This record gives sequence, structure tokens and C-alpha cells, in this order.
Amino acid sequence: MRVGDLPLDTWVVIEPLAGGEVNLLSTHATQRQAEAERDHRNLGLDTPRYSAVRALAPAAGAQGCGAVLMHK
Repeated sequence: MRVGDLPLDTWVVIEPLAGGEVNLLSTHATQRQAEAERDHRNLGLDTPRYSAVRALAPAAGAQGCGAVLMHK
């Protein structure tokens, strides 16, 4: 799944994959729940792999948008 396809305004736990893709592992109602699962999944790993994130708006690059400034 692309980062731009993550559910908006929802706490999620993700695993990064190659090519900027992520594996959506779970959704949560609160930050505390997401961080608890993330910490549990990362327990015992030398390098933390899992992240708890909340997407607030689609990434502009994922939408093919570009800002254009116009001056008169």
C-alpha cells in the first residue's frame, strides 16, 4: 500500500516495505493504543521496524499536485 492510501485521521501501525510502500498492520482509535501495539511489535528487535502514525491529509505528491504561484 502507498503511504498516500492510508486511512485519514486514524491511528495506524505500519511496517515499511521496499519502494516507499507500507504494510498496514492495524488501525486504532487512539494514539496510546497504536503506540502500545508498535512498542509490542518492536520489542526485542535490534532496530525498531514498526511505526505508529496518523495521516491527516493526502500527500500532495501522491495526488500529482503541484503548487503554482501567480503574480500580477
